[in-house]
Amino acid sequence: MYRIELEELKKDIYKKLHELRSRELKVDIKSDLSPVTEFDIYVSERTQEIFSKRHGHLNFYSEENPEKFEFPVIVLDPIDGTREFVKGYGECAVSLAILNSADINDPKSYGWIYNPFTGFEISSDLHIPIEPRTVVPPTIHVMVSRSEWEKNLVDHQRNEQISLTPMGSIAYKLGLLAGGACDVVISKRNKNIWDIAAGVIICNSRGIKSMSEGEEITELDLRRYKSPFIWGKAREIELASYLL
Repeated sequence: MYRIELEELKKDIYKKLHELRSRELKVDIKSDLSPVTEFDIYVSERTQEIFSKRHGHLNFYSEENPEKFEFPVIVLDPIDGTREFVKGYGECAVSLAILNSADINDPKSYGWIYNPFTGFEISSDLHIPIEPRTVVPPTIHVMVSRSEWEKNLVDHQRNEQISLTPMGSIAYKLGLLAGGACDVVISKRNKNIWDIAAGVIICNSRGIKSMSEGEEITELDLRRYKSPFIWGKAREIELASYLL
């Protein structure tokens, strides 16, 4: 599903990053004081161009070009973790969701997360069924926001059952969670739909719950979702919920 478009996009991203290595990155500050780079804008515009060739019926809603949030729609964060990207960290990701409807179980919806620095890539397109895990590991690995960690918004206290790792980019963390690199992801800041749409779809394809304000996210019909957030399987969420 969408492999032709995504392979073309990945090649163009690689070329653009190679070009940027030879000169200084252009960075501007938006009205909300968050940074936006020429790379964010490039990925947003190139994604719209590539998908419009074969999927012109899809609306487009990107952080850098929020045209129309109306189903069916492409929801894109061209680089989730722009601050980390500007600093040269690899903790960032392209987060792309194609939402046929608000229902996260809609089989026509699709999620894709790609880190161009590490090569990490994951989507909701499962080729092999995933067997549910019946045994909870003795230590739950929880990933938290690096910025929230540094500002002491997350309890740093550890115990025998919890291992904490700060990591940038909520999209990247959700991709790692879906891929089995951790058991729980927690965030205490509100999120725009482009931050989490792809991650919610991908996690749902693997039986991982997405919780916002204590309620499970079952529909992606809001432009902004309220914290606190926790993602994981039911038992792991129960064990890590004290961190919220």
